[in-house]
Amino acid sequence: MRTRRSRRPFSGSTPQGGRFAVVVLCLGALSVIGAVAHAAPSTPFPFPDYSTVDYTQVPIQETGVVDVVADGDTFRFIEEGSSSYVTVRLLGINTPEVRGFYNKNRDEDMCGAVEAARVLASLLPPGTPVQLRSLSKASTGLDGRPQRYAFAWNPATGQYDIDVQAELASAGLATLFTLSNEAALSYSYAVHVANAQAAGRGIWNPRFCGPPEQPDASVSLIAHWNAGRNDNANPNGEYVIVRNTGGTVVDLSGWILRDSGSTAWFTFPNGSVLTPDDYRVVHVGQGTPGSPNPRDLYMGSTTALLANVARDRFTGDGVYLLDPSTAFRSWFDWPCVVDCTDPAQGKLTITDVNPIAASKKPSRAANEEYIIIKNTSKQEINLDGYYAAYRSATYPFVINSRIPAGKTLTVFIGKGLPSKHTQYWGREGPLLRNTSGTVELLSERNVLISSKKW
Repeated sequence: MRTRRSRRPFSGSTPQGGRFAVVVLCLGALSVIGAVAHAAPSTPFPFPDYSTVDYTQVPIQETGVVDVVADGDTFRFIEEGSSSYVTVRLLGINTPEVRGFYNKNRDEDMCGAVEAARVLASLLPPGTPVQLRSLSKASTGLDGRPQRYAFAWNPATGQYDIDVQAELASAGLATLFTLSNEAALSYSYAVHVANAQAAGRGIWNPRFCGPPEQPDASVSLIAHWNAGRNDNANPNGEYVIVRNTGGTVVDLSGWILRDSGSTAWFTFPNGSVLTPDDYRVVHVGQGTPGSPNPRDLYMGSTTALLANVARDRFTGDGVYLLDPSTAFRSWFDWPCVVDCTDPAQGKLTITDVNPIAASKKPSRAANEEYIIIKNTSKQEINLDGYYAAYRSATYPFVINSRIPAGKTLTVFIGKGLPSKHTQYWGREGPLLRNTSGTVELLSERNVLISSKKW
C-alpha cells in the first residue's frame, strides 16, 4: 500500500539527496533516491560518467503542485506563487497514448495507455507537491510544453525523491525516450525499461491487453540507426529489418512500426505476408515500395528519425512492432544496458586488416585497403544487425548477407559489386591510417563483437 502523501508548504530549497542508484522495482513499489549530500556540478552537462549521474545534479526549475494528470507522461502543474497551470511533459520516458497521438494515428486508447495514466495519477494526485528538474529551463516540446523530470514529495523521507519516471518504466508502461540535450537521467530509465522487457511486465507482455492477434507470430526487428555522416541527408540509410523468425506464416498487413517517439508511424500495407525467414526492409525516408529491391518499404520521412549513440551522454532509441490492437509484439532498443552479450561474440572475428595502399589513384588505393572477417563457428551467421566501424565511419553489411561456417568475408574500403565472399565499404578514397588504428565489429545494440588493432 502506498503511504498517503501529507500536504506541506512549498519549499524552494534543494533537497539533500543522495547518490542515484538504479533499482528496478515492481509495480506498486516507490522509486526513491537515497540520502547523501551531493553538490551540483559547475557545468550541468555533459557528465563524466552518464551511468552514475546523481539526480541532484539536474537543476531544479520549478516547485509547485499537481493540478491533474492528462495521460501517462503528461500532467498539469501549478508553480508556487502562480494561479494558472502549465502542461508538463515528462522527460526520459514515453507512455502509450490516450486516444492516439493527438488523434493523428489512432481513434482509440493504445494498449497500456489507460494503465499508465492510472499509475501516474496514483503517484501525482491533485495537490501533490512536486519538483521539476531539467538541464535547461528552456527545454520544451510539442506545443511549447515544458519538458521536465518530475520528483514527487515523499512524506516518509521529507524529500522530493519519488521518481515518477522510474515508476512508470519499471512497471512496464513506458518506452525509453531520450533527448540529446536532456539525457542526464536517460541511462537509469533505460535500465528500468530493459528489466521490465526481460520480465515481460506491462506492455512488454503481448497478452497485456487481451489475447493477441496471430499468437504464434514470431517476428524480429533489427534497426540500422546510423546512416553515416549526415543522417538527415540520407534518411533511407536508416532502416529496420523485420523478419519472420518463426515456423508459421505471418500476415503483417495493418501492423504498425514506430520508433520511441510518436512522430513516425508506419502501417504495413495489405499483402505484407512473411513466410518463415522472409523479411521486409522498412527505410525511414521516401521511396517507391518494392524498389530498388522487392522487399523495400518506406516510412516517408524527409529527415532521419533513429537516434545515434553518443560517447559523452546516453542517447539511443528503439523501434517497436505493434499489431492492429497496438499490443507490442516485438522491439529493438539501442544501446544495450542489461545483459550485453551477443551470440556472435567468439564466433565472428576480424582476422586481418590491411591499411596500406600503394596506388596514387584514390579509387584504386581504397580497394587496396581491406578487412577480413571470419566465421569460426560451425553454423552460418547472418550479418544483419552487425556493422564495421573505424573511428567515426561505419559500414552496415549487405542486408541478408551471410558467412558460412569456417569461411571469411573480405570488405574492401572502395567501391565495387558485392559477391558471396566480398563486400565494398563504398569510399571514394583510402580510409585506414597506415601507422596505427583499430577496426571494430559491433552489433546494432552497440555491443563489441571483435576488434583488430595495428
